[in-house]
Amino acid sequence: MHTLEQLRAFVAVYEEHSFSAAGRRVNKDRTTIRELVKSYEDSLGYELFTIVGRKAIETPAAEKLYPHAILVIRQDSKLAEISNFLFNDSKTHFNIGYDIDFPFDFLKYIELWAAKSFPLVSINWLARNREVGLEELKNEKLDFAFFPAKGSISLMFPAYYQHLGYVDYGLYVGSNSKLAAKSTFDLEDAQLEVQYLSENALKAEGVIKAFSYCTRVVSSSELIMQLLQEQGWALLPNRTAENGVRKGVIQKKETGLLCNDFKVPFSLFYTIGLEQDSFIKALREQCDLLAKDYFD
Repeated sequence: MHTLEQLRAFVAVYEEHSFSAAGRRVNKDRTTIRELVKSYEDSLGYELFTIVGRKAIETPAAEKLYPHAILVIRQDSKLAEISNFLFNDSKTHFNIGYDIDFPFDFLKYIELWAAKSFPLVSINWLARNREVGLEELKNEKLDFAFFPAKGSISLMFPAYYQHLGYVDYGLYVGSNSKLAAKSTFDLEDAQLEVQYLSENALKAEGVIKAFSYCTRVVSSSELIMQLLQEQGWALLPNRTAENGVRKGVIQKKETGLLCNDFKVPFSLFYTIGLEQDSFIKALREQCDLLAKDYFD
């Protein structure tokens, strides 16, 4: 059998090649380190080090043992971390909802930050439109969410929200469609040509609405870009449309109907019961810092 103290002493001597240096590293005197290693050797039945001058040289057996000892020490450290986390009664699992038009690279940054800063917290990233997502937030199926905000936010249940910034939407048509060849895009085009409307935008009940008499609701922005190659027009987030523009399948269309891009406000939402949770508090702060750089 072994103790964690013996393993730590063994690892320290192995890495420092010295009993004295190992003692300084783990804040114990040389004699104690030597006794811990010797008692470990006695329990194993073989030597771990040979002394050459002032150096402790590891034996072949020690070389094989070392990676396993490191693993046990790391597992013990992780167990202590988890035990302390659970003792503090912290929530360890979160469902975060997001609208598919919200920038994915923003969410990617948050995921990497959370993995580094809160390694014991697990996150599910769940795509939801605003209507469904707020209902799930109300029923505590979601803990946190990134959704479009109406001009005047009014929630029918206890929750907090925090403005992040605006996602820019432009008017896009297929690069080879008849609308691309026109010198102007006017009100008649907007009303009579096929409009592909994101289901999420429709259910968000924001500034993006059905303008055409022939509007077709589509759940996927990727599918909208495919459909635009043949006909119609759509209002798409500029960041989402970048890939299609690069490939030459769609193009942004300037029009006198819009003096600038549509700007859709996005906010984060979270339930009142979690406002003091350590992860949620840190997440809110991180989102606020990121939003200032990302949207400004």
